[in-house]
Amino acid sequence: MKKYLILFVLFTIPLIKCFSQDGEKWMLNTKKSLIQYEAKHLLHNWNGINKAVKGVFVIQGDSVKIAVAANIADFDSGISNRDSNTLRVLDVFKHPQVRFYSDQILISENNISFDGELDFHGIKIKKKLEALYTITEKTMTIQGSFAVVLTDFNIKLPSLMLVKMDDVADVSYELVFEKDTDN
Repeated sequence: MKKYLILFVLFTIPLIKCFSQDGEKWMLNTKKSLIQYEAKHLLHNWNGINKAVKGVFVIQGDSVKIAVAANIADFDSGISNRDSNTLRVLDVFKHPQVRFYSDQILISENNISFDGELDFHGIKIKKKLEALYTITEKTMTIQGSFAVVLTDFNIKLPSLMLVKMDDVADVSYELVFEKDTDN
């Protein structure tokens, strides 16, 4: 019995190592990454920046996945009163994060396409994102932008002087992933 157990362990360990080396994990460098939104009203435009984004990019055989999350409270527009109103309008206690996930990713020479799901304000919507990317041995940078129709996520648009803000917010991002050498 001991012989079989030893043989099993001796043959299983190389297989486990083989499968674990098959995948690559890239962790988002929060200090180098950001997501920014730009919103508009008839009287003024503003933006908010989140520099506390979390995420992972995983390549395992033919499977490629990305997951990115940002806390709504971490977006800073530079005006605390506006940020407080944003937290109220977006019901941040009920929906604290905005998330994107994709496992349908096409990579070409300098472009990357994500066919995924944007989860915002408790609503999940299919979203296709096109971006540019650069990759080195240790880092991968993905840059892109897209538009979000706020009412698609059941967000009641706030108004100023009886005029509601624009229904479309532009989102841009720069995500810097670093190869996880611990896996």
